[in-house]
Amino acid sequence: MSRTSTSRRSEKRLRGIEIRSPECSNEVDLAEVASFLSSIFPSMSVSVKPTPFRDLTPRAIEKTASFLASSRVKDISRPFEPFEPMYGEVDYEVRGLTGDARLGGIVYDARRIEELLIGLLRTRNGLDTATIVMTDRLVSTYSYDDLRHHLRTIVHGFPSIVSVPGLVEAPAKPRQYYILKQRLASAGDETMDSELLKRAFKGRFLDYGSPKMTEVAKGLALQAVVHHLTLKPSCPNKKCRLFNAHWQEDLLLSQSGAPGLCSKHAELIRSLGRAPTISW
Repeated sequence: MSRTSTSRRSEKRLRGIEIRSPECSNEVDLAEVASFLSSIFPSMSVSVKPTPFRDLTPRAIEKTASFLASSRVKDISRPFEPFEPMYGEVDYEVRGLTGDARLGGIVYDARRIEELLIGLLRTRNGLDTATIVMTDRLVSTYSYDDLRHHLRTIVHGFPSIVSVPGLVEAPAKPRQYYILKQRLASAGDETMDSELLKRAFKGRFLDYGSPKMTEVAKGLALQAVVHHLTLKPSCPNKKCRLFNAHWQEDLLLSQSGAPGLCSKHAELIRSLGRAPTISW
């Protein structure tokens, strides 16, 4: 039984927060994220550690690469099912793990990645530490509401997973962006189209290299800790850091800086900051 489905009530003190670095990117200033969490939870240690995929043995690399390759989402319209990967898929993952291939463009089933991370981090009994894994991989979960996979910025769990490229790719851009993109498509110069769109909608969505990536990551990291403590990480208020944004403009609004919390969650966070106890 997974922790998210258990009904057993826990009353354990949370003593630390561990942030795991992404595989290779530096889009997010993790020291700044750690400082933000420390300011909210002063009684806890907040540490930044290397990616869980670092320093694997050759045998572990092969095993992990095979698992990653078999975790790819091949059909967004169907619930994920593991499959036997092809040699080339495993080889790519090996090269990705050893730094010989650049990660990007492949979508993985988030719950499979969580399963892999649990094994690598051995966090099955580590409830006194909230672990947040930043990754350079795109992750998705299947929704039975519209019967398709959706890219995610964050997947709450034990550990929680924050997808760095997901901050850019998962939430939808403004509707007008897609209308203009379609109109520009006939010009045939995709590079020019991309630059025109970025200028036309500047400030209305996250892009790689934006200093706002770190600000957004702070709020998602806070969501991960609140989930670890309460299993209730979300808020319906678009001006609250705990809002689960599906649109880029809502993401930027909810993560615009300062504590950025609604009155209800400001009080909750103050209470959790004084006594960070797992209560579910």
